[in-house]
This record gives sequence, C-alpha cells and structure tokens, in this order.
Amino acid sequence: MRVGINLYSKWPYEEVIASFLKNGIDRTFVCIDHPQLDEVMSALKEANITVDNFHAPYKKQNLIWEDDAIGDEMLSDFIESVDTCVKYGVKLLIAHVSQGRPMPPISDAGIARYDKFMAYARSKGVTVAYECHRYVENVRYLIERYPEAGFCLDTAHEDAFTPGMRYMPIWGYRLVATHISDNECVCDKDMHMLPFDGHIDFEKKAQEIAECGRDVTLMLEIKPDNHEKYKNMSIKDYYTEAAKRIKRFAGMVDRYKNINQEG
Repeated sequence: MRVGINLYSKWPYEEVIASFLKNGIDRTFVCIDHPQLDEVMSALKEANITVDNFHAPYKKQNLIWEDDAIGDEMLSDFIESVDTCVKYGVKLLIAHVSQGRPMPPISDAGIARYDKFMAYARSKGVTVAYECHRYVENVRYLIERYPEAGFCLDTAHEDAFTPGMRYMPIWGYRLVATHISDNECVCDKDMHMLPFDGHIDFEKKAQEIAECGRDVTLMLEIKPDNHEKYKNMSIKDYYTEAAKRIKRFAGMVDRYKNINQEG
C-alpha cells in the first residue's frame, strides 16, 4: 500500500519535507489555503514528493447552504480550488459537506452551488471526494447525487463524530482517499492523534479498507498541537514516529489483502 503524511502548515515546511525524506515518505496532501502554497509546491516537486490531493477550504463551509449571496463566497472558494488543482496537476480534491454544529439544512440554493462546483470539476478533470462527517445523510445526499464523486474515509471523524457508524460497508466502493488518525473517541473531538495512541480499532479499519479492493494511499492526517501527548516532541522525532505508525498500519492492510486473496 502507498503511504503518506499530510503537510502540517504550522511547522516550517522545509523541516517537514526533510523529515518526510529521512523517513521514506514520498506522498503527502496539502491544504489548499496554505499561506505559502507556491513555495510548498515548489519544494515538494524538488524533493520528488507526490501531492496525492489537495484539501479544499472548509472554515466557511456552511455558507454554501445560505439562500442569499453570501453563499457564493464558498462556491467561489471551491471553484478556485479546482483551478489550483489544474495549476499544479493535482487530480483529487477533498471537500467537506459541513463544518461544526449545527449544520444549515440542505437548501435549493446550496444544491445549485454544488451542481456548479461538480460540473466545473468534471470539466477540468478533477475528482472531488467527500469526507465522512457529522451529518451522515447530508454526505449521503451528495455522494448519491454525483456518481463521479469519490469518498474519503476519515477514521477519526467516523469514531468521534458519528460513533457506531461504519462507512466502508456503505461507500467503500467509492473510496479514493483516506485520512488516517486516532482519537480517544470523545464525541465531536477530532484529536488527529498518531495511530495506536488512542482508542480506535485499527485492526477493523485495516480489514475494511483491504476488503473494499480500492487502490488508495493510506494518508495520515495528523496535527501535533491537537493533543498534549506530542507537545514536547521535536519535528524530527514526531515524523519519525508518524512514519512508523502509517507503515505499521499499511502492513496490517496488506495482511488482510493477502488473506482475502488466499481465501
């Protein structure tokens, strides 16, 4: 399995990239609103690190459902994100359906904007993948409305935002991306911990990813300042440990793939 680690924007990208290289990490994803995006993309290209996908902006996400013109701001962000994908040759864009609670109800104005966004992405050859999030039916609505949309499994969202829900049996056949992280399964707290430091059952996650048969990158989405466990770790030590964890998880997925093939 391919593995990667997100490029965390609050640490100097030069040091993060150096840590990737030292630990054999050659894939990443970047938040498209990174304040130094041009410099980051140039440095990643120089280091021969593949950008698996971009993450679209999400902080104003709920505006897209508003009936008035303010909702067009989020649509513009989405359209601009597609253009950025084209600029850098990145073919996959990860997006949210909502942000936080409560979420505005699905509206005709919002759906009209998503229609425009998805049509534009199609015209530019960019695949949009929606993450599992707090409002299951809203994610379902968009994934079923747009047959070309992919699914991004976020392991922490699954266990912290919708405890008890299992998404791979539902949307595993649409899986195009993963966000792998751990948490302590506290409702609504996305801790972005390193795998095996929290309470998530990664044995089950590995089995479900293996069974879907999709060829995806196992991508860590980790944030060292989201949990006190990492507050005293250096960049070097943090990414050395992170690389070990995602490679360990990849080995688990490969093991289940081999079992499935033998069976």
